[in-house]
Amino acid sequence: MILDTINLPKKIKPEMLDSIVNHANEVLDLSDLDELVIRFKAQNDACGYFDGFDDDSTAGIEVNTKNTIDEIVTTIFHELVHVQQVLHGVFDDFEKTWNGESFGHLDYNDRPWEIDAFKKEKELFSSWNRI
Repeated sequence: MILDTINLPKKIKPEMLDSIVNHANEVLDLSDLDELVIRFKAQNDACGYFDGFDDDSTAGIEVNTKNTIDEIVTTIFHELVHVQQVLHGVFDDFEKTWNGESFGHLDYNDRPWEIDAFKKEKELFSSWNRI
């Protein structure tokens, strides 16, 4: 997988980012992902966003640089879970469907793809932190 970054903050070293993405790649099976673009920017509203896929195998995420290092790492894991969900055909980001069923009308924290991402981000952070 090719990893491209935009505005990598100084508090996140390239080696650290590589280990985060490599760990997620191994655990989440992102092997079908050819390229990942991570855009780091200061935001006032959210920890991060899944920007979707530019084509079949290039995904983009955004990460809020105003957060602590641990929050940034957790956010990267969270957004990479969304990448996994789309890659594996479980989540349709455009239609807001989960396994073919529409859930876009639900509050953010009640959406099944968010419940899954919050659970897995914790597991990923914990297992990565032990490496």
